[in-house]
Amino acid sequence: MPGIINWDELWKATHAGGFHHHGRDGQDLASHWDSKARGFNKRVMKNPERATNQVATLGLLPHETVLDVGAGTGRLAIPMARVARSVTALDQSKGMLACLEENMAKEGIENIRCIHNGWEELAEGEIEPHDVVLSSNSLGVLNLRESLAKMDSMAKRAVYIFTFADRRRDDGFADFLRRGKRARHHFGGPADYLVIYNLLADMGIFADIKIMNWQSSEHYSDLDEAVAEWKEMHEIPAEREPELREFLSGKLTESEQGLCMHRHHKQAMISWQKDQPASNH
Repeated sequence: MPGIINWDELWKATHAGGFHHHGRDGQDLASHWDSKARGFNKRVMKNPERATNQVATLGLLPHETVLDVGAGTGRLAIPMARVARSVTALDQSKGMLACLEENMAKEGIENIRCIHNGWEELAEGEIEPHDVVLSSNSLGVLNLRESLAKMDSMAKRAVYIFTFADRRRDDGFADFLRRGKRARHHFGGPADYLVIYNLLADMGIFADIKIMNWQSSEHYSDLDEAVAEWKEMHEIPAEREPELREFLSGKLTESEQGLCMHRHHKQAMISWQKDQPASNH
């Protein structure tokens, strides 16, 4: 019996404006990520050790197939492809997939199939079921119940969803971005992983949650490089560059490579195995 909270509607209420991004030039979400793909790829591929450790938590077997929903430039797809039989990388951004294919060539990886499409737009039967279905910080959907049901139906062994658990994961950067902007009404609601977990329970899927602490280091040759990367990724206007420079100066420390930013955040891994009784969605 559904609880007193409609978790699907709560998700929609708290994410209505977040997943249909429009850039300064009226870009849709896919075009937005196309324009950011190069910079994004450079940034996320800097820490392969963390990606390898994250993949290790999945317990992939050599004969298994994996569907990576919102694969981006292959941060997890590439290390998964080294373990599993094959990986299907799904992403709505052609720019992201182009970077992924370049990364595959550099790493000598040939068992990743790239498919250009969004998860909500993916038609039934367009992709065959896989042993494991994965989404890592990429569940950018408005219709959460439908998306979770689709993940469940397409997984033969297990589903894994990674999402941020700590709203302060950006070390104050979100607060920096909000400075000087007009206050907008925002209904925060509970953390995403709690909404996902409770909605799954309403659907009859009894998932596990594991909270993991991650630490990483981002290296830059100098302050100018750091400012340029952050300015491009977060579309910070030129007039705010002095503020950004001051903010990053307070976060960066000296290292052998030049400057380093130490970052840490909590991430939730929501997972369920498919040996449970079938449920009604």
